[in-house]
Amino acid sequence: MKTVVRFTLVLLTVAASLGMSGCTDESSRAVLTVVSLNGGNTYYSDLINEADSMHVYIPVDEIAVELGNIPNAGGDPLAPGSPFSEIVVTGFSVTYTPAVFAPVSGGMNLRVPSGGTAEGSITISNPSEKAALLGSLSTTATATATITFTGYNHINGGNNGDHVTAVGRLTVQVDNFGDADVN
Repeated sequence: MKTVVRFTLVLLTVAASLGMSGCTDESSRAVLTVVSLNGGNTYYSDLINEADSMHVYIPVDEIAVELGNIPNAGGDPLAPGSPFSEIVVTGFSVTYTPAVFAPVSGGMNLRVPSGGTAEGSITISNPSEKAALLGSLSTTATATATITFTGYNHINGGNNGDHVTAVGRLTVQVDNFGDADVN
């Protein structure tokens, strides 16, 4: 009987310590959010621009992004320059469903102030893949781009804050759109 009571007390102690734990390696003092991708609009990926026969080119798929920084506990934003007052976004990755383009990843250096937003731009496909699609695409392909942003909460120094991520989704249509600027 004593063994059962001791075992029960140990289990209760472990459960209580897990329930009372504060920050973990998965928590953060601020939340990175995706406010807008391409202004909230579908992105039209034009395979080739032939408007000027002397200057034919494959357009780069670049979109505007707006990211936000919300204090995790709610409340007022932190004062600029104070610890944890901003998030530094260091990179992004893009995957497609269905896989019309291969995954793309890249670096960023975007600082998002506490309670505020910041704007930047990213490339969402590899232009060399577009040339391969020119002969094989018979109709407009529609895909969902899942874009993951990564970074950290800036303390007062280098890359020493909590890791943060945010995910956004963007509808992408791929075709030769007659060289009109549809974005």
